Amino acid sequence: MPKIVDIDKIDKKLSKEYINFLLEEKKSKKLTTFYEKLCKFAEILKIKPSEKTTEKLNKDIAFSNINATPTGVLSASILVSFVFLIFSILSIYILKETGLALLFFFLSIFSFFYIFTYPSFNAKVTKIQTGDEAIKIILYMVIYLKLNPSFEGSLVYASSHVKGPLSNDIKKAIWDTQTGKYSTIEEALSKYMPKWVVWNEDFVRSINLLYGVLIEPTEQGRDDILKKALDFMLSNTREKMKSYVEDITGSISILHILGILLPVMSLIMLPLVSMFLNNMVNPIFIAVGYLIILPAILYFIMNRILLKRPSAFIIPEIQKHPGVPPKGKFYFRIFNKKIPLSILLISLLVSFTIMSYGIIHFVQLYFDLKEASPDMKETLLKNEASINLENIFSSLSITFGFGVGLYLYFYLDSFQKIKIRNDIKNIEADFQLGLYSLGNYLSEGYPIEKSVEKSIEEYEKLGLTKKPIYEMFTRLLKNIKNAGMTFKRAVFEKDYGIINYYPSVLIDEIMSILASAAERSSVLLGKVAKTIGNYIENLNTVESKIKELLEEVRSGIRMQASFVVPMVCAIVAALGIFILNMMVVISCELQKLEKSFGFNIFEGSDSLLASMVGSFSKMMPMTVLQIIIGIYTLETVIIMSILLNGIENGFDKVSRNYIISSNMLRALIVYFVVFLISIFLFSSILNSFENPTMFKCS
Repeated sequence: MPKIVDIDKIDKKLSKEYINFLLEEKKSKKLTTFYEKLCKFAEILKIKPSEKTTEKLNKDIAFSNINATPTGVLSASILVSFVFLIFSILSIYILKETGLALLFFFLSIFSFFYIFTYPSFNAKVTKIQTGDEAIKIILYMVIYLKLNPSFEGSLVYASSHVKGPLSNDIKKAIWDTQTGKYSTIEEALSKYMPKWVVWNEDFVRSINLLYGVLIEPTEQGRDDILKKALDFMLSNTREKMKSYVEDITGSISILHILGILLPVMSLIMLPLVSMFLNNMVNPIFIAVGYLIILPAILYFIMNRILLKRPSAFIIPEIQKHPGVPPKGKFYFRIFNKKIPLSILLISLLVSFTIMSYGIIHFVQLYFDLKEASPDMKETLLKNEASINLENIFSSLSITFGFGVGLYLYFYLDSFQKIKIRNDIKNIEADFQLGLYSLGNYLSEGYPIEKSVEKSIEEYEKLGLTKKPIYEMFTRLLKNIKNAGMTFKRAVFEKDYGIINYYPSVLIDEIMSILASAAERSSVLLGKVAKTIGNYIENLNTVESKIKELLEEVRSGIRMQASFVVPMVCAIVAALGIFILNMMVVISCELQKLEKSFGFNIFEGSDSLLASMVGSFSKMMPMTVLQIIIGIYTLETVIIMSILLNGIENGFDKVSRNYIISSNMLRALIVYFVVFLISIFLFSSILNSFENPTMFKCS
């Protein structure tokens, strides 16, 4: 029999006809995402790109997970950009707000870039994500072909257990064969091979290797082919992962330095901008820029980096575990009973309780400023810049209350789940050795019950009874012996199956395969167990290599999030008050110097200070500036924690929330301590001068 396709003869550039074939496949699907619906709506503008741009967009759309047209993409980009541009013009001529106009102008440029480049980015992400999917498809095909000599059956089995663009194409090829569009599955698959070569050439080569099983006459030869196909896929994917990690290390470092470290350092300029440029820069835009725009940009860039991360991480689905609390709640134990309490409610109550002092202070300040005369307004704002306990605690209570609320929310949502999650990760790490042990006994001809029992005895002899895999095998044996269950029921039974206590995607998939093989023979089951053990070993190698290559970046991010960022921001928050008070001291000393020479350049006791600083009536209150810096600190800690978790654990929400809570607690302590120390030191420096009172020279 000929092979499905000669991969070396495939045109890697792809013809326009083939791209059109892929686009026709896309058009048959429903519009599901907002992006797709936006592009469809914008097509009414009928703005067609150039022929070269159309060709590129067609290719990106064909190899991505979106259903759109080049006309729709360009029209949507221009439409959204134009809307923001209109808002920018209206802000200048109607609202007379230059800062707001610049914001909308920036959004206009950003929206065009994002919408227009989204197909290209999505195509890259899809290509990367097919790596993990390709490994699983080959694994399932190898397992099935060990049990059944049917190539089409192996494709059906693999596509039913794996989700993604490759499995979708396989399902479509199977459907086209069954409906008579193509005479054989080989002919149907050949239509998708050129696309798969672009996505993952090693996958196509492994498919060709597996096809050779059907014409191999000896059992040993078939086993060698199956092993070679899986090993080839795993080894090549591992090398690609290494290259990819080395490539993204630079991107993460640039994001870390330019996107996080430099903005934090530039906060030093924030007090100076608020003081000396208050006539040119609206304080509201300073707040919006640091609290909304900058964090949004950082999150966007960070998310794009993480979406392209190697997909070697497997996230435990702990929601299936019986000990996991309901969504949005945590268990509070009292009298040996578990009472579910609302996480959001507890967090908000504690947060607003701590913030109440600051809220009362600033509400009162708002109404006082609203009703005050210009002179009284300046007096109130000057008082906000003086160093006293009321100002310190009013600003700290807002920052600390906001931070404690966030800490409680993320901690309460994760502290009970993280133990379950870690137990599952530990058993996944031990699963490889457990499978090898089980596989050895099965290969010797022992039945499944006896093999599990002997594996347990082996762990007891080695003193490894505290290992999670030992507990898992013990539960499994108990179900088989005491409850008289089959292997499949002992694992997957609704109420008592062991999978309920280990809700891991990896364990679930492996146990499904073993359950299918257990119905054949123990020897065959032993071979399957060893094959899967080799698969897990390679996955663990990839994950370990990723963490090893990114260790320096991870350590830097962890240190920045928990110590450096809150320390720098706390010093900057205290620095604003110090600089303004130093301006008072300098102005008073200059006025004394003027009097000693017998002339006055500036009339009035504080006119020199006003000329140096500007109008106090337009200045941002120093206490409000401290709150902006404090909240920005907390936002930065959250973003860096998400980045750290993405590098270490992928998109695991439980570990993400736990890392955020841990870094948040450390950051709050560092910020609080450093701020108070800085205020004390700056106050001591100011007290060494003849201290002016209420910004009036003595």
